[in-house]
Amino acid sequence: MPKILCFVLVFTFVSRGRCLIEQLELPPFLKECIVMKTQHQNVKLSPSESVCNTCLTRYMWIQGPNLKNCYSVKGNTSMTDITNFFGKLLCKEISGKRTKRDANKIRYRKEIRMLTKMERLRLRRAWNTATKSGQYAWLAKFHNEQVRTSAHHGPAFLGYHRFLILILELILQYFDPLVTLPYWNSGLDANMDKSENSILWTDEYLGEFTGVVKTGLCGGAKDNSGNPVIRNGGNAGSLFTFAEARDVMNMPDVSSLVEPSPYNTIESYHDDVHNYVGGTMAPIESAPWDCIFWLHHVYVDYLWEVWRYTHKYNTTYPTKAGMEAQNPNITIKNMPFIKFLGRVPMNSDGSGVQLARQSYYHLSPTCSKDHTDCGSPDLQCKIKKSGTECASVDRFLKRQTQPFVDAKKHKKVQIQYRNKHKQNKKRERRDTHYHSTAIANSFSITINADQITNVYVPQEREPCMGKPIQNNFIADCSTDSKRWAFIPIKVVHLRPREVHFASQTNVNRRHNRYDMYDEHKYKYLRRLVHPGNPAKYQDCVEDQSGAFKVRLKSSGLSYFGIYTDYVFVDNRLPVSSHIGYIAIEKPKVNKPTEVLVTASDACGRLCKPTCRRQEGGHVFYVPCSGAIKVTKQSPLMYGNDFGDAVLSIWRFQGTYTPRDRESNIYIEFFCDYSNEWIWKTCHK
Repeated sequence: MPKILCFVLVFTFVSRGRCLIEQLELPPFLKECIVMKTQHQNVKLSPSESVCNTCLTRYMWIQGPNLKNCYSVKGNTSMTDITNFFGKLLCKEISGKRTKRDANKIRYRKEIRMLTKMERLRLRRAWNTATKSGQYAWLAKFHNEQVRTSAHHGPAFLGYHRFLILILELILQYFDPLVTLPYWNSGLDANMDKSENSILWTDEYLGEFTGVVKTGLCGGAKDNSGNPVIRNGGNAGSLFTFAEARDVMNMPDVSSLVEPSPYNTIESYHDDVHNYVGGTMAPIESAPWDCIFWLHHVYVDYLWEVWRYTHKYNTTYPTKAGMEAQNPNITIKNMPFIKFLGRVPMNSDGSGVQLARQSYYHLSPTCSKDHTDCGSPDLQCKIKKSGTECASVDRFLKRQTQPFVDAKKHKKVQIQYRNKHKQNKKRERRDTHYHSTAIANSFSITINADQITNVYVPQEREPCMGKPIQNNFIADCSTDSKRWAFIPIKVVHLRPREVHFASQTNVNRRHNRYDMYDEHKYKYLRRLVHPGNPAKYQDCVEDQSGAFKVRLKSSGLSYFGIYTDYVFVDNRLPVSSHIGYIAIEKPKVNKPTEVLVTASDACGRLCKPTCRRQEGGHVFYVPCSGAIKVTKQSPLMYGNDFGDAVLSIWRFQGTYTPRDRESNIYIEFFCDYSNEWIWKTCHK
């Protein structure tokens, strides 16, 4: 009887069209940013996800909910104490293990793969010591809510972070005077066929690409609330490609480099990398707890310095309208007195020569057809028709080829084998982790080097479409997953114009420009399906199986929290669809949840949000902003957990095949690849 009553309630809700989820307008600040960016940019040239992420990041940092009440610092250390300590470091009043000779010695920052093994070891030791001492946490706190309007989305962005980079370097040198901060040129990873396979994502360098960061430079790191640092690499955004770096170098003046601007800037390109790494790195507020944040910002600083050298060492500080907190003569918040400046620094000092002279850079590695050595065993020269560029070594390839490399150097070679099954134990459950997990009863053999070609060398299996997302379930100051509810989302996907598959209707005839799934082959279908050609990320790769990711994301507007996931659609088919589930903070009786839900494909092209509307007894999905308000009014339009959300869509009836109830879906996304921005309503 309870099940029947529940069904009647749901049916009544659908038929009467009561709205327990309502669509909202975009927040004005977010809307203004989108209008500015889309009025002057071409959707065929700028990936729409990048534009959305830039504006959403600005909104969340400047006006959105924050973690202001969650900050805690080791002991009773105040911001004044932190400022004073950093001031002594900058004035060289405290030196730790540095001698006077060390303090005056010029050291060069290098790309992280150009460091020797000993240099990487020293860096890791210093980093771990700085973390244990609490000084690293002080710096992460320094990058906090007190500079919401004065350090990002404006001309102070570059100079402010240059000060922070120098402070971190001095903290590390306090524990080891021979250490300098390296930079991460992510273009070296973007040059790979699969950037997720980079040698960077190993214990030797930065640790895990996805999931909890347990290894690498900051393995085991935790954020301010004690939550482990998490990454969800490759599920959004893109890397800082060489083409984007060239675009930065071609920007005519310093005003073009920085926000606010209707065009791409060095800051907007930097945003894409934050979102590419994902997890802790995605929101500005938590990003400093992941060590990759600092290496990424050192690279941004490197690009800025190279730009200045190619533009007659331009040290101009631009003034932007409406950015009073970032005007040149405004004192930087929380900054200490700095001896080499003779005062507490102002915004314009971030662009000054005195600060720039505190650090120097080695140029990023290059190669040519005549000189293919990139200078590191973990870099390779990629030769293309258009020229040559260095690229990161594939970590899977390196492990597979290492025995052959060892055979050239040594008389004996050791080969490691991993058994897929444990002996004398029944395997009751399918194990999907062979690609990343060492099996307990592995063993090794040693052979003569001249026998290496006669012996099978095991190959490590990698996940073809990546790993599941590991969300941190942070909602404001809490990490309780019970605070999250799930709503169903449907994605309807048209086949992108650029794809082509090796599948013909007649194999005996000459090759046809259209494969058998292409809508152009079918008279009536091609009248209805005609996608455009919007821009995609330059490092986008589409799988030849046809399996294609569409990424889902919820960003809290009434709470601090982000949740990401994805669904798979079929890139071969003219039309395909899939139902996924996205988490939001559970609404309370007197506090509805407001959230922005977005969907984008794996190439950075946003899908159009549509919200349900009922007219004349029929349900339609009409264009909306993607911002929604969810209430606790019964019957609920969300699941109290993931299982509830699944059962809100799928109806099980005995032994019969489960049937879907799509009438319970409020928001659908249409990936139609049209040559227009999805936010047309913003311009009305």
